[in-house]
This record gives sequence, structure tokens and C-alpha cells, in this order.
Amino acid sequence: MKRSNLVPWLIVLLLLAIFIYRELNRKIPVSGERVKEHVISMKEAEGYTKAFAEAKVALSRQLQNPAYLDSNFNMPQCELFNRDAIAAILNKPGATGLRVYLGLNPKKEVCFVLVPVTDKGKDITERLAMDYNTWIPGITSARAGYPDDAEAIERGQRCPHMCDLESPLTNP
Repeated sequence: MKRSNLVPWLIVLLLLAIFIYRELNRKIPVSGERVKEHVISMKEAEGYTKAFAEAKVALSRQLQNPAYLDSNFNMPQCELFNRDAIAAILNKPGATGLRVYLGLNPKKEVCFVLVPVTDKGKDITERLAMDYNTWIPGITSARAGYPDDAEAIERGQRCPHMCDLESPLTNP
């Protein structure tokens, strides 16, 4: 192969490698100033989780039937949601944040329900888990609208079953 034919191929390969590297290391853009509105120290977070655990015990003591709280409001210490579930919320067009609701599932477990939120503080109640393999450029899918195809994120992995046992937040 002549040298003049090799150079364009090397350039194409280099550009392809750069593109692949960039895609594999892509991060969600973050505004440091907006993050500061929500950041607390880990010491403070540990204090919050410890205060909650203590308040739960105190509430249980106040009830005539202490087992009532666990049998009717089985509260997790925390729930874990994977990156894809959070990305589905943040990638929703118009989403500028997420809201976390407390819910009670059929097993009488307190759970966290996550929904995308607009910059005006309105819940986005639309489909989240779309089939990414059937997307056709330029064609939008028809939507039945709320409530038939509207979705929220739940089914986090509950603690104490899925916990970081070394974290000071799970061992108040």
C-alpha cells in the first residue's frame, strides 16, 4: 500500500478511536454552583441517618403495638437505584431534576418513587423506559398519555438486603 493511501486511513482510525474513547467516558454535565445547593458533609449525612434510626425506635415505643410500624410501614434504611434508572429520569426531555416520593407498596414496604421534574417544579408523568432498539429517526411514537403509559422509577434494592455495611450511613 502506498504511503499516500495509508495516511487517510490512519486519520480515520485515529478519529474513530477518539470518538469511541469519548463515548465510553462521557459524563453528565454538572454545574458546581447548582450542586452546592444540595451538598452536605458526610458527617452531617451520618447525623441525619442516625437521627432517623433513633426517631423510628422512639416512635415504635410510643405505639400501643410496637410491631405495627414494621408490619404496616416496613421502612428500608435506604434504597439503591442503578445508573440507568437515574439516567432515564435525567434524559427525559424537559427534565431538570428528580423528585423522590415516599410510597407504600403492596407488601406494606415503604419505598421511594422517583419522577423527573421540569424547571418549573412540575412532575413529568410520561413513559420513561422506552425500547431504545426500535427508535426511528424523525418519527415520534404515539403516546396514550397518563396514566396508561406514564411511568415512575421504583423497585430500588432495599437495605438491609443491599447495603454498604462499611458505610457510616448504614450503621448509625
